[in-house]
Amino acid sequence: MNYEYKTQILFIGENMNKKEIKSEMLKHFPYFDNCDPERCCDPLTEVFNRETINKYMKYLIGEGKPFCLFLVDVDNFKYINDGYGHKAGDMILTAVAQFLIETLGTRGVVGRYGGDEFVMVCEGITEYNDVWKVGHDINMSIGNLRVPDLDTPSITITMGVSRFPLDTTDFDELWNLSDKALYRGKTKGRNCFIIYLQSKHQNLELHGKRDMMFSPMYLHAKVFNTLTETKNLSQAIKNQMLFLVSYLMYDHMCIETSSGMKFRIIHSLSKYKDFKPVIYNELANVVDNTGLVHISKVSSLSGSVSDKFMRGLGEQCIVSTLYCSIDAFGKTYGYIRIDMTDTVRIWQNDEMNLIVTTAKAIGLLLHYNKTNIDKLDFGGVEIVGKE
Repeated sequence: MNYEYKTQILFIGENMNKKEIKSEMLKHFPYFDNCDPERCCDPLTEVFNRETINKYMKYLIGEGKPFCLFLVDVDNFKYINDGYGHKAGDMILTAVAQFLIETLGTRGVVGRYGGDEFVMVCEGITEYNDVWKVGHDINMSIGNLRVPDLDTPSITITMGVSRFPLDTTDFDELWNLSDKALYRGKTKGRNCFIIYLQSKHQNLELHGKRDMMFSPMYLHAKVFNTLTETKNLSQAIKNQMLFLVSYLMYDHMCIETSSGMKFRIIHSLSKYKDFKPVIYNELANVVDNTGLVHISKVSSLSGSVSDKFMRGLGEQCIVSTLYCSIDAFGKTYGYIRIDMTDTVRIWQNDEMNLIVTTAKAIGLLLHYNKTNIDKLDFGGVEIVGKE
């Protein structure tokens, strides 16, 4: 299904005036019968504005009517604005708004909360499986979204969901819980949806010390601190990789050399745990001049990528992958390998910079210690994570 940019996207049909707020969709929501679109709608996207959505949710809470709240972020929107201009950004926001309306249908209403942030309120939908179905439908379809005459990368979104009254009966806390779930989705690599569950997400911190602590400057300094805090090079590399897996939530991470995989870390929730080496000699033909290759969606790659390399990934159910060479002074010691098996991961620049820093620092340590990966003892496979 390909969604195309149209005007009057809030309404069913292209010839309806803004004042004709009673569309087929809104007939299912009597609350909006007397809503004036000039006051209730965002002028750019024509979905409901922040004030209207807030009033609607407060009404539902006051009446004790169950609903779920989806908080929706357009992934990497800053890069779209910076790289393609604000006009392109506006076109994408409008297209995303229409996509959300068309995909959500009569299950709920859509609003724009500000910037690249949308909300969806689904009245009467709170059972986990029903909420999951809404999120899954949207997540599986967004990759087909195209904006005519605009040659941009694939558009993806990340969603965080909370439920009233199951999670909380407080308006502000409901927002906070959706925000926590959204944050969790971003740390998983974006292009996904997370339904808030107290047992999994209650200890997530959104702001304050944690954001300051995990700034790019702190993270890059931590790479060197972790790799040099012990003279035991095996333990230092192991500690750094364990930190990366726990912080960035990878399904699988290892160092791969010509002799196989070294120090494998597998997340407990990974749907595939029998990882095998790829054809090592093919890696030099795949990585770019920085020694890096990152693939967000393996199934969408063209024939320009090594067939042997592709086949090796497909046999292991790998959806997204990243390789970064560990090298120094022209010598390659191996590759840091990262795999995702259940989610298309939108690799972020800051994230990839951190991996490159880690790989190059390890390369320097190997050079100055006059050793290589195969001589280090990392122990066996480690399973991490309890979610």
